[in-house]
Amino acid sequence: MRAIYKRELRGYLTSMTGYIFMAVLLAVAGLYYTANCLVGGYPVFGVILSSIYFVLLLVVPVLTMRSMAEEKKQKTDQLLLTAPVSIWKIVAGKYLAMLTIFLIPMLILCLYPLILLQFGSVSLPMAYASIFGYTLFGAACLAIGLFLSALTESQGIAAVITFGVLFFLNMSSGIASVIGAEGILADILSAICIYEPFINFVQGIFDLTGVVYYVTVSLMFLFFTVQLLYKKHGTYRAGMSVFACVAVVLINLITVNLPSQYLKYDISEQKLFTTGEQTAEVLEKLDEDITLYLVAQQGGEDTTLLELLERYEGLSDHITVDTIDPVLYPNFVSQYTDENLSENSILVVGQERSRAVDYYDIYGYSMDYSTYSSSLDSFDGEGQITSAIDYVTADEIPVLYTLEGHDEATLSTSLTESVEKENIEIRSLSLLTSESVPEDAEILLIYGPLSDISAEEKEKITAYLDQGGQVIYLRGYTDQDIPNLDALLKEYGISVTEGTVMEGSSDHYLPNYPYYLLPDINYSDYTSDVSSRYVLLPFSQGMTQVMSETEAEESDTGLNYESLLTTSDQAYSKVNMDSQNLEMEEGDIAGPFDLGVVVTKAIDGEEDTEDSREAKLVVFASETLLDGQTDAMVSGGNSALFMNVVSQLVDHESTVSIEAKSMAVTYLTVTAGSAIFWGLLTVLILPLFLLILGGVIWFQRRKR
Repeated sequence: MRAIYKRELRGYLTSMTGYIFMAVLLAVAGLYYTANCLVGGYPVFGVILSSIYFVLLLVVPVLTMRSMAEEKKQKTDQLLLTAPVSIWKIVAGKYLAMLTIFLIPMLILCLYPLILLQFGSVSLPMAYASIFGYTLFGAACLAIGLFLSALTESQGIAAVITFGVLFFLNMSSGIASVIGAEGILADILSAICIYEPFINFVQGIFDLTGVVYYVTVSLMFLFFTVQLLYKKHGTYRAGMSVFACVAVVLINLITVNLPSQYLKYDISEQKLFTTGEQTAEVLEKLDEDITLYLVAQQGGEDTTLLELLERYEGLSDHITVDTIDPVLYPNFVSQYTDENLSENSILVVGQERSRAVDYYDIYGYSMDYSTYSSSLDSFDGEGQITSAIDYVTADEIPVLYTLEGHDEATLSTSLTESVEKENIEIRSLSLLTSESVPEDAEILLIYGPLSDISAEEKEKITAYLDQGGQVIYLRGYTDQDIPNLDALLKEYGISVTEGTVMEGSSDHYLPNYPYYLLPDINYSDYTSDVSSRYVLLPFSQGMTQVMSETEAEESDTGLNYESLLTTSDQAYSKVNMDSQNLEMEEGDIAGPFDLGVVVTKAIDGEEDTEDSREAKLVVFASETLLDGQTDAMVSGGNSALFMNVVSQLVDHESTVSIEAKSMAVTYLTVTAGSAIFWGLLTVLILPLFLLILGGVIWFQRRKR
């Protein structure tokens, strides 16, 4: 085999064929590399390779057309077949020589992501996974071309047939969609598409099923080539070929049906296909069967979503994934929802409930108003799917009521979506017109009222708490007296300090703004998800416990006061807000203060008894906790704290409101000079060098 390999490799390197192959592949890759990465600043190298897959349709026939056809034409195939070497070694030697020529430009392409590193951040694992996938893809194409070359004596016919077959095998999935193929025909056309497994490598998945696919396809066509070269035992050889084909199909079927978490490894920068602890907890508790339907036309499935759904299927025996074509089954979606779902939306169907997840709720887009163009900003696949699974399996859906009628702040759209992802229904409530807080109220939210509640409303809230209710109260920044709200707090052992809290410790406020407080986060079940993050509370009123801890323990009020957020010992409350002096002065109140507290009160019976209930009052010192701009300044720490509190109050062990994964691209900063230099090198200089080198070697060989 070594002699055959050397002979074939020498033939490619002493003629123009090998150099043309390498030069064309590198020139086209360099062109896309320059346009997308150097000029466009796009840092994902895999996109380049997915854009130039068509090049293999053109250059593979050039490389493979002479491999066997020329031997037949020159009648040298008989010499090979009678040589003291097996046919397997002959075919393997020829194939490895072609593969070596293909690996040369692929090794050169390995340098391209390293070049980009000097201009910004580039995910090297994703880049090299895509190069590896492209190499496997090309290796399979070469094996197919070698087999087709063995069918004829004409190099031209071999090249045309190879191009046609590769074109069909690359486009078969799209062809199935165009012709409206269904059932087995659609599955076959999708299975033989040799381009589809490569996509996973580009998206950031090291896909062992793709490796198995390309390796088995390559071996199968090499086996076909060997059987074709035998001149005798035609029926036996045909049977062996059929057996090999069946074996390859079975191997791939077994591989594809294995749990994806054991075969597909997420190396994407955003970890799009990796599920977190919240998802694991939700799936671990599943005790009923769930079906996840991807509503998409045949061939038009979103590969990212499909891959993520397969991960869910592999994580639980109770989950089944299916694809529904809305064209073939137009009434299917209407059985579960009245919504007009977009293509590639998801239906999560349980035994008692179902939920539709629209495609445009999964992908978030941001608008650039300077150019009026939108760009992909986030991917919320895990958050939406896990929330939907939790919703369809929940015993009941808790309700959060927001109090109205006192100039309260309004929950932002993003926060409302987070609460709803936690599978909590939001309703508004006016106690001015309602006789009481509804019985189904799991939580009553009082969000930044600027005016006081009435005495009658206070009595209704107190009655709700005395029945084991739960209230979250965010203080509103107001110059009005609010005696009824203060009295409600005092009943639960909370005293509000006059004035606005200032910090004396530079580690506990933003530079130059001592009233933009960064409190200490005390460890608690309510703060477990944010203990290592920051919380920002501007314009806060300090809180203290009415009774000392000793007095509280000795009293029979049943109150348990727990501090969540505290200032430093150097904090103080500025009483005179008209003063220009932000330093502590006479009349100011010395700290420390609490900025977030939870007070629990035992109702009807002693604690830890079966008939005991608990009222819970959670108070934060400022409504700015949920302000969007404030939250952004601490990277979502404020909203994470609020959602963790809500999750604990509705008895979720942890929040299922999973944050969307950012897909915002940090573009490379490439100077014009660098783009021109590397562009010329990759598009012109390197391919021309290979062509000139090949021409010189070929000319010298001709002179001999």
